[in-house]
Amino acid sequence: MNSIAQCQKTSISPAAQFTARGVMWLARGVDVLTRVADFLERAAAGRRALRQLAQADDRMLKDIGLDRSDLRNAAAQPLYLDPTKLLAGRVDEGRTHEPHRIPDRRSTPSRYY
Repeated sequence: MNSIAQCQKTSISPAAQFTARGVMWLARGVDVLTRVADFLERAAAGRRALRQLAQADDRMLKDIGLDRSDLRNAAAQPLYLDPTKLLAGRVDEGRTHEPHRIPDRRSTPSRYY
């Protein structure tokens, strides 16, 4: 079995432990900063897309299921949020509220006449 003296010889010095912990915390800090930067970049890209949609005329917005009030609501969100998520939800809401057309069977000819 290992003796205490042998374990102490193989242990890492306090300075090396401090350095290893520092590197670990630095790596975590860099990871957090890159995630925040990616998040902000996605939000900025959403704002650019919102600006492009604002330049479209009402007919084009209606074709994709939006209107000016949807754009105003998306623009009123905080700057760090992506407005295109709200707009995508509005488009999906509009598609689900449209009435589903069921074909009238009386108007279709039958094969068995």
